[in-house]
Amino acid sequence: MKQCRESNNAAHNHHHNHADVTDDVKPYPIMTTHIAASDASCPSNAPEGVLYGILHKDLSFREAMELNEALRAVTASPGLISVKIYYPLLACVLVWYCVTVASSQDTPDPTSSDGINGTSVACPRIRKAWDRQTDVEKATYIRALQLSMDQGLYSKFMSIHQDAVSNRQAHGTCVFLFWHRQFLVGFENMLRSLDPPRTSCLTLPYYDYVQHNLDYVNQRCTTIESCSPILRDLGGSTQAIRSTANIGGYTYPQFACVNASVASHFCADSQRSCSGCIPRGPWHSTFFNPDVNFNRVKRAVLPTGSSIAAVTSAIEFSVHNSVHSMLSGVMGNLFISPVEPVFYSHHTTIDLLHTIYHRCRVQPFVTGLTESSASDPRVFQGCSIPQTPNGGVTRNSSVFMQESGLRNNSLMRFFDGLPTTYGGLTDSTQLGQHSYSYDMGGLVGDLYTKCDAAGLGLPEVEERRRLTSGMRHVVRPIASADGNSFLGWRRAVFKRAQAQRIEDSDREMEKMMVMMYANCLPGNVTDYSPEFKAMWGIEGVVAPSKRLLDAIQDGSDTIKISNWTALNERYFGCGGAFPNDK
Repeated sequence: MKQCRESNNAAHNHHHNHADVTDDVKPYPIMTTHIAASDASCPSNAPEGVLYGILHKDLSFREAMELNEALRAVTASPGLISVKIYYPLLACVLVWYCVTVASSQDTPDPTSSDGINGTSVACPRIRKAWDRQTDVEKATYIRALQLSMDQGLYSKFMSIHQDAVSNRQAHGTCVFLFWHRQFLVGFENMLRSLDPPRTSCLTLPYYDYVQHNLDYVNQRCTTIESCSPILRDLGGSTQAIRSTANIGGYTYPQFACVNASVASHFCADSQRSCSGCIPRGPWHSTFFNPDVNFNRVKRAVLPTGSSIAAVTSAIEFSVHNSVHSMLSGVMGNLFISPVEPVFYSHHTTIDLLHTIYHRCRVQPFVTGLTESSASDPRVFQGCSIPQTPNGGVTRNSSVFMQESGLRNNSLMRFFDGLPTTYGGLTDSTQLGQHSYSYDMGGLVGDLYTKCDAAGLGLPEVEERRRLTSGMRHVVRPIASADGNSFLGWRRAVFKRAQAQRIEDSDREMEKMMVMMYANCLPGNVTDYSPEFKAMWGIEGVVAPSKRLLDAIQDGSDTIKISNWTALNERYFGCGGAFPNDK
């Protein structure tokens, strides 16, 4: 590898000076995580040599891919081919040579596995928001979803989630986050295996509804579909038919069955005729609710002095349930919601929130995963689960996943190498060859970086952090004016709370924002429907924001910040008071 690096020293200096590359760029081989998203023609899952060619030799993506295919066809003598055929592009080829040949003789950079046969590829698993995916990455992901549906693998993952025993561990328990973490990695491995090398570096995109919710608050958009590119890109909610197709024992004649984009490939049972559509709610006329606003998310992820079990419950019964209810259609079904591709991006966001919790509540206080630290309630806490093996789970309990109605789980090859117990799933960066991290920006990145201090009175200059990476996660600074204005509003409320000696300023912010949703924005603050409550077994539960609004209205939990409507008016153009309070 030393010879390769020396051969490309001059080019490396040029690369290091690229404006959008982090300060900690390593010597070659280049890692794709350091390529800025603005390079839209350059997908993050392209081979290393292709990336270098696009950045520094002005190749088109098509030309670079043709070069890569030619080189792959003659791997027995890449150096010879590079000189004889592609001499004008020697720098690009030398980098390819370093990554493909010489790296096998040195300690490799982080690699990913396809989860099936251990084949390594020169790219890490870094999950990004759908909004940060390049067009090529989006097309690759959609194509992988289509292939998984065509091959019957997609519906098999739905069967795991639908299985009665699996589902009892997956919901309403202390292992909700851990079970779904394993489920997502298995699904990701399956997608990566479908069309190598094109899909080998694929990672699940997360649905950044926290940021999209802010766009809604600032009235940049109106409905969840107009605010969320991922909902539109995965087919939206308007191109649809009516269908009575049976999906896992359920029918949805009351919903539009969308047959656009990836939804047209859906097949509930690979052995029968396919419906070719997915039942969806009216996303084009549905509004965001405050339960996915940053204020509620922060309070769910980082409550004061709570265990992981308490945080798991807070996330599941607020952010998680609210998005399932909001999207409606098949997403409103406790058992077969993985029919909807957005399910996987929603749960990737939930997994990201778990990652933020681990960063803020575990890593600063728990060093290493020793026997004693593994028993720390901040790391893992067991619970009883009726009608499951052994009646409950501990950190040493096996993760239970099986396909509904099948004796032998045909998907287990996608879970090979993953921890077999819940205690092994506490840290996404410690999963061996399946380890992954997140690329975070905007408000969720701010929460990961600052934890409890996010939006609580830090000097504004500290909000403008440079692109940083730590613990294998990448955090990008808040770049939008709306994001900085929102944090400015939080700082203003925090300062006023301090002046009034109000300890829980976060709760006051949440109440002020709920009033904004109720009185300034097009939607209403509503409870879950009776049907949703019955399906999810939460008949006695009221949606968090609706419960809070009711408490404000009946006077049991009034807003304590003085002149709070003036603060809302200054930052959002609307005070939020009830009409008879104005």
